[in-house]
Amino acid sequence: MTTMRLSAKRQVVLPRELCQQLALAPGEQVEVHLAPDGASITIQPAQAGGKRPASVLFGRATHRGKPVSVADMDAAVVAAESAREEARTGES
Repeated sequence: MTTMRLSAKRQVVLPRELCQQLALAPGEQVEVHLAPDGASITIQPAQAGGKRPASVLFGRATHRGKPVSVADMDAAVVAAESAREEARTGES
């Protein structure tokens, strides 16, 4: 949990990590609602499902194994395509 201070203008600054998780860019509009319990608020992007730049995806996907080269990825794609083609022609 992060604690933020309300400014004299009743503004808060959302932490960068939170904005990245919600894919919020500077200047983007958000919806703020009073939660049903009446003791908290919820914040969400104003346009759910709207177009967003690809940069909002940076840092979201992680790979925990050993690094894989582009050549190895290309070889895996070719092998998968070959296996798919063999399976398709074998069914005819």
